[in-house]
Amino acid sequence: MHKQRIRVLPAVLTIAASSIVAFAVAAPAGAAVPGQVVVTEWMYNPVASSEFIEVTNIGGEPVPMTNYSFDDDSRVAGTVSLAALGTLAAGESALIVENPDAAAFRTEFSLDPSVKVLPGNSANLGRNDEINIFNGDTLADRLTYGDQTFAGTIRTQGKSGAPTTCLALGANNVGLWQLAATGDALGSKASLGGDIGSPGTTTLGECGPVNIAGGNGTGNPNTLPCNPEPASGTGPATTGAQTWPGAASVTVADQACAWKTTTGPEGRDMSGVVFDPTNPDVMYAAKNKNWVFRLVRQGDLWVADTSNDWGAGKQIRFPGGIGQPDSEGLTVGPDGALYVTTERDNTNNSVAFNSVLRFDPDSAGPSLIATQQWNLTADFPELNVPGKANLGFEGVTFLPDTYLVQNGFVDESTGATYYPSDYPGHGSGLFFAALENDGKLYAYALNADGTADRVAVVDTGMGHVMDVQFDADLERIWTLCDNTCSVSSTLLKVDATGTIVSDVVYARPADLPNVNIEGFAIAPDSTCVDGVKETIWADDGIGAPGHEGHALYSGTFPCDLTLGAQGAPATVDLGARGPGDVSVAKKGTLAVRGSGFEPGETVRIELHDKNKVDVLVEVHADEFGLAVADVTIPTGVQPGPQEIWLVAPSATATTGVTITTPAAHP
Repeated sequence: MHKQRIRVLPAVLTIAASSIVAFAVAAPAGAAVPGQVVVTEWMYNPVASSEFIEVTNIGGEPVPMTNYSFDDDSRVAGTVSLAALGTLAAGESALIVENPDAAAFRTEFSLDPSVKVLPGNSANLGRNDEINIFNGDTLADRLTYGDQTFAGTIRTQGKSGAPTTCLALGANNVGLWQLAATGDALGSKASLGGDIGSPGTTTLGECGPVNIAGGNGTGNPNTLPCNPEPASGTGPATTGAQTWPGAASVTVADQACAWKTTTGPEGRDMSGVVFDPTNPDVMYAAKNKNWVFRLVRQGDLWVADTSNDWGAGKQIRFPGGIGQPDSEGLTVGPDGALYVTTERDNTNNSVAFNSVLRFDPDSAGPSLIATQQWNLTADFPELNVPGKANLGFEGVTFLPDTYLVQNGFVDESTGATYYPSDYPGHGSGLFFAALENDGKLYAYALNADGTADRVAVVDTGMGHVMDVQFDADLERIWTLCDNTCSVSSTLLKVDATGTIVSDVVYARPADLPNVNIEGFAIAPDSTCVDGVKETIWADDGIGAPGHEGHALYSGTFPCDLTLGAQGAPATVDLGARGPGDVSVAKKGTLAVRGSGFEPGETVRIELHDKNKVDVLVEVHADEFGLAVADVTIPTGVQPGPQEIWLVAPSATATTGVTITTPAAHP
């Protein structure tokens, strides 16, 4: 039998619903976003202090303010130079104040002397006015405001105004700003004279980059630059679903409306997500309508990487640079390439086209062209009917041969243990593609020449499946169903018969919206902090009530979990591939293949002839735990039913064989 994988469950795992778990991870190369200076707070009519405007560098690199300037609704670049503010570090705020005495303003709000203040602003603000920040002659940000101009919006009289979320930055929508209140989440406090605000500091210092709307502004708090779509078809959780073992709370993990593309300007359709196995600060995400994004961690958010032309995502194409793959799921292969599933070509989206495409993520330029394609459409004739084209491949993951063989996974095409050598050219593992239509996984050996061999079909038990992930640390396979199953996740294992079956089903975390969640990713154990690691879910419709415009949600999962043993016992397969009786003549050669042993250990192959034992050969189990040899049957063996034994320190396996008398020579 295989060794049990023992995991210890912490006695108590308590995370406050409002907490944000910090993950200690290194910053990836190229992760820093360019510096960007925007307006983050203002007060036009103080009670006792001074009119002020706060600007913040929300990017990841320092910004010299040499060429920056401010003006009100006159919109004239260079009116008030901001050069005296020097250089703003990433996340640093600075203040433009009417008071000619910077020290007095700092004293009024008890600010540290290090807070940069530009005193003596003469371009004073009014009740209905505008704040314009320029970089040279280029508009860097604009906020058009006024409670009389935009009915129902704030009036900063004795209380400052600040953005409610990152979405408000650069949007020129004062309807997304709120008045300061003592002790609020922005860190607002009362000045010595009673004005309330948080000048010199902001909680939104890592929101960049953002798009600058310019224009004449709006006060509609419901205006979004993207088009969320409410979830539909919600059903009950998968039978037997247990409480999510991580925290019940989740947090929004992206900027609103961050994933708009030229073929998907509505900003929806974020689907499969996966951590880069070489760098947990990097994720890849597939977006329908032929796009892939490379994401990097920025504080508590995931943002588009700006290096190597990834900033706006990369449009993907079929081999030859043609078509529009309806990209649904993706994984990172052992070669570092991206493997993306498609269910259609969006240039002909009423017709099913289920395939797996390989892309080189290091390719330069704004697009990626597939270097290989495995067209599996013919395996699913049931999808070639009207209305079924959109029910094809949703997710994909790679399972290494080591995991499959060492757990005795059975090749359904042969009925025997899976042997990698039966599929020359397939690489080092199998790809499991998730089919939405029937909730099953289809395991393929994807060969280097573009051909594919189906090895097995796995029933997830969920009816529908939207994503699949192999968890190398937990040694289980995650499968995800969206709101059709109330966002249930099923963990699969290899059972004692070598079949992949359901191990445990988890309901979604209590705070995760029950919407069209089509993507799931789990960070590696190397990122564990305080016994937990990050999980990411992706909402295809960006339509969760209260979180409209957001696609990504972050939660936690315990790093130590007891799931018990898995895998089939050691087995022996004789002769040709597949089950069935095996006969061999004396002096004949018999192919013996055993599985389930410890890599490197000595395995003795014996023939048990009633009361006699012949040692036929000794071999060493390979890196998969396979013991393979061609043996010769001795001449002195009695004809009839006998047994082949494989004996090793870790296990013994036996099977029957019939010995026959060689045919007489004519």
